[in-house]
Amino acid sequence: MEKRILIGCPTCYRYRYCIDSYLDSVKKLDYANYTLLFVDNSPDDSLFKELKEKGVNVEKIEYCEPARERIVNSRNFILDKAIKENYDYLLSLEQDIIVAPDTIKRLLACKKEIVSAYYGKKVVLLIQDKETGEVKKVLIELPVVYFEEGNTIRRANPNEVLNKGIIEVGAIGLGCILISREVFKKIRFRYEKSKPAFDDMYFSEDVRKLGYKIYLCSDVDIKHLHIPWENIEK
Repeated sequence: MEKRILIGCPTCYRYRYCIDSYLDSVKKLDYANYTLLFVDNSPDDSLFKELKEKGVNVEKIEYCEPARERIVNSRNFILDKAIKENYDYLLSLEQDIIVAPDTIKRLLACKKEIVSAYYGKKVVLLIQDKETGEVKKVLIELPVVYFEEGNTIRRANPNEVLNKGIIEVGAIGLGCILISREVFKKIRFRYEKSKPAFDDMYFSEDVRKLGYKIYLCSDVDIKHLHIPWENIEK
């Protein structure tokens, strides 16, 4: 019998640009026993109503500041549902992630308590020309994957983690990560106000403290339609 999976997706009005692409990719998943749950943390009900009209399973929670707080609240709402309704796995699948049809089956086949697909995020680097001294902005895509080295966390380079099979990593993003019930019933998503990191770093830290390893299925490559919030019209 297929394992029951809750696909959880925090959302807000800023992600209107990728709603249809996201829903289309989820509908094409070749796995039957899942429930998709959106949790809308927008300041008004317009997106909630739009999703309802599309027939999407969506809940609305109270808007709050800062963004990290409402994202954490959304994730914990999803987490509580997964625990209460006895799901076998929670698939954290963020709204700007576009998956292939076989993504769930391939992550399950890894037989790990925590396993993520591979995806990157475009970042701007400042590169100085050695000859002219001119500094240029270069846009490159880096994986949302990190290695633990001593007491520090280092972001991985693509050639270290793409198409390398199943590898253990130090920290991972929450864009497309499958978490077993054994793990998710023991955690809460969180962040620390005095530090800049988002909840994905604290999730990684907390599960490692519980004795779990974090894995990347580096051959499952998915699309990340990330757009910085400042470039999205309100």
